[in-house]
Amino acid sequence: MNKIGIRAHDIGKFDEKTLSKKVMEYGFDGVQLVFKKAIDHPVDFNNLIEMKKHFQYPMIMMLGAYFNPIHPDPKVVEEGIENFKNHLKIANSLKTKFVGTETGSLMGSPWGYVKENHSNESLNQMIHVIKDLADTASTYKSYIAIEGAYAHVAYSPQRIKKILEEVKSPYVKVTIDLFNYLHLGNYQDRMEIFETCLNLLRDDIVIFHLKDFIVQNEKLVQVGLGQGLMDFPKIIRRIQEVKPEAYLIFEGVTGEDIKTSYDYIKSLLEGK
Repeated sequence: MNKIGIRAHDIGKFDEKTLSKKVMEYGFDGVQLVFKKAIDHPVDFNNLIEMKKHFQYPMIMMLGAYFNPIHPDPKVVEEGIENFKNHLKIANSLKTKFVGTETGSLMGSPWGYVKENHSNESLNQMIHVIKDLADTASTYKSYIAIEGAYAHVAYSPQRIKKILEEVKSPYVKVTIDLFNYLHLGNYQDRMEIFETCLNLLRDDIVIFHLKDFIVQNEKLVQVGLGQGLMDFPKIIRRIQEVKPEAYLIFEGVTGEDIKTSYDYIKSLLEGK
């Protein structure tokens, strides 16, 4: 059965012991962990004793080292690459395989949409960065999990496929976040887009981000899982058929929605 996790800082920011305990209280198998957002003190990469102690179970499903690989400021890109490589180096010591990032935006910060993001020039710039990261991943036998989004360089599953074909590394895998691909012009085609993700990328998918949404004031707005337009009974069934080993990670699910969302997805996995 697919294991269920949550982005740790959606629960809050705590020390390792407290955070681990809170994750277990909800029932999650693991976390997507961004140190600076979820841990209430600086993490020393040379001293991970507490992290290892408290995150054997729940496990660390993915380390988040998200950065903008095509930021217009080269210094920001350089710092992001260095930080990502440091995460690749420690991943195995924390018994996690994956370090995740998105594919970036020329807007800089925040990572919003500009039309140039979808150009071949931006794609090639991003591929160059991923090739470099893949060499480091190979050295440490850890894996990069890249995640597409409509506003970014990899605006479609086809674009992610192109990156995989160009990088040609077994150490580059994929996180599918269906919500990230959606906008007002295509959200009604969400299940078709999801099937495209499965068909094109199934061999490399390792994580699914689970999000739900409604349309409000001409915007797609996130809500708790099972409270919106996503057809989770079908989505979960298809994941079980195609990628039963992939991690299911809640992202952007907070507060009282955490428990109801967990109970809902768990019941679908169990066929109830």
